[in-house]
Amino acid sequence: MSDNRIVLEIPPTGTRTTREEPKPSPLDVAIGALFLILTFPVIALSLRELADVADSLEYGADMIDIVNSMIYSLTTVSILLVLGLYFLGVIKTRVTKVASGLTLIFLSLVNFLCRVGDFGRELQRNREWGWDGSLFEYLSWPSTHERIELALLGAIVGLLIMKK
Repeated sequence: MSDNRIVLEIPPTGTRTTREEPKPSPLDVAIGALFLILTFPVIALSLRELADVADSLEYGADMIDIVNSMIYSLTTVSILLVLGLYFLGVIKTRVTKVASGLTLIFLSLVNFLCRVGDFGRELQRNREWGWDGSLFEYLSWPSTHERIELALLGAIVGLLIMKK
């Protein structure tokens, strides 16, 4: 009589192998540090811009301009922080990569939607001042399409961090 039982063996917890993440190279550390250092002047410029927008409230600016300024600045600072931490090797696990990537994607999409609202208001103002160009012509201006590209850059960076 033969014994046809299947036996599953569970390895003891002490023999578990861990996969070591490679340490960041000196170049990666330098790039990561540069991104983190760049956050300080960006924050300073962002606060100055926010103060200027707040001052313009008494001259007819809208509260939405303050909200948009904060969103634009938060997007830029978040991109620099995530890239800095990523290059320094702080963002290692799949969970932190996905969380960082999704945060950048979300902020970039909100940034993009705010930019579209700004474009609508700018087009309206330009038409009130007598400009009669098309939307396509407006989007071809460097000052316009560069803002769209910047808004989408954060989403691209977020996708790349999640993929790696």
